[in-house]
Amino acid sequence: MRRRIKSRGKSPAMIPYLDTEAWLRKNPDALFECPNQPGNLKLTPQACAKRYLTANEPRWANIGAEPFPIFVFKMNLIPCRNCKTGAEMASRHQVQAA
Repeated sequence: MRRRIKSRGKSPAMIPYLDTEAWLRKNPDALFECPNQPGNLKLTPQACAKRYLTANEPRWANIGAEPFPIFVFKMNLIPCRNCKTGAEMASRHQVQAA
């Protein structure tokens, strides 16, 4: 006896509703604009500290022939290596690198 194939196209996708505008109105000082990243990237101080610490780890220092997603990740961390803002945030927040 064959099992019935269940159609996956009819059920609605589970998309959580996050009201980011309301959160930003409640916490206007939670995010700051990164001076080194292109595109007016807004980060929390903890995220900035984590990016700085991750960028200065030896395993992310050399850029070679890696798979494309790892290459892009490493290239995005290059501006964070010598960032004064990131160093200040990392000294304020005790964050472990990724």
